[in-house]
Amino acid sequence: MTGTNAVLRPEVDASWAQNATLTFNHTLTGADRVYEQITAVPALAIPRAGVWEVDYNARCAVGLPAGGGAQYVTTALYKNGTAIVGSEALIVGVTGSGNGAQATGGLSFLHTFAVGDLVTLWSYRIGQTGSAAVISNPDGRTRISGHWLGPTGDTPA
Repeated sequence: MTGTNAVLRPEVDASWAQNATLTFNHTLTGADRVYEQITAVPALAIPRAGVWEVDYNARCAVGLPAGGGAQYVTTALYKNGTAIVGSEALIVGVTGSGNGAQATGGLSFLHTFAVGDLVTLWSYRIGQTGSAAVISNPDGRTRISGHWLGPTGDTPA
């Protein structure tokens, strides 16, 4: 650049990663508080090392029989098969007799990744007397996305 009015502009360089738009119904069948992978949500492969802002939404549904009880659904993200501490979210819960509910929720957080790390969605149920599921359709989508913020060596301070 030349001249007295020249402005130095830093180069903007960012990466985004996100799942496709998904439609599925994954019934949770495991024991209380035992995570199972939501395989209908493809793993999100991290294309660039560094600090990422990760965001996920999960739509969950619960239902109870006429006999009553309680049913809740919690989700979390895993990195390379290990839970990312701080990504856990209780999405929906219901108590009573013959009740049901659906909700979409999730979290945004900062995390350091290496190139090729795989981010996956996992979920568990609390309560065995009713139904529990993670779903995605036009009424509410389940997805994982990430935005690269800083280079390797940066920290989510």
